[in-house]
Amino acid sequence: MTEGVFLNGAARRYWKYALWLTAGVTLLALLTINVASFSIRVEHFVVAVAYSLLSSAWMSALIGKATKERKMPMGQFLIYGLVRLLVALALIVVYMLVTGLRGRLLLPFVGLLSLYFIVIDVLDAAFLVKLQKELEKA
Repeated sequence: MTEGVFLNGAARRYWKYALWLTAGVTLLALLTINVASFSIRVEHFVVAVAYSLLSSAWMSALIGKATKERKMPMGQFLIYGLVRLLVALALIVVYMLVTGLRGRLLLPFVGLLSLYFIVIDVLDAAFLVKLQKELEKA
């Protein structure tokens, strides 16, 4: 793949992969829940999927900006990572306060949110490495 093709379509490609990964994780989690009889509620999925899609949309916009300017804004990517982590922690705290769940009852939500966080984090890392390499070539 030539550098122009990757850089021109990087934001769209990232968004497409993020959507597919989010859908795949959701289907895999639903299958696991049905087989293992975990007590995960629909609200857990709604919050986790919304978090995953919103953070992916933000990252897609950052990638689009980086490819348009042909430079790597590392400060913006670091802020994205920090805000993404803080929002995940805030979601856990707010969910705990709103639902009243504590201890072991909160673990299914935390585990599910963590799964989405890690999957999208791996995708972010892979795209940032590829983007950095392509921008250095350009």
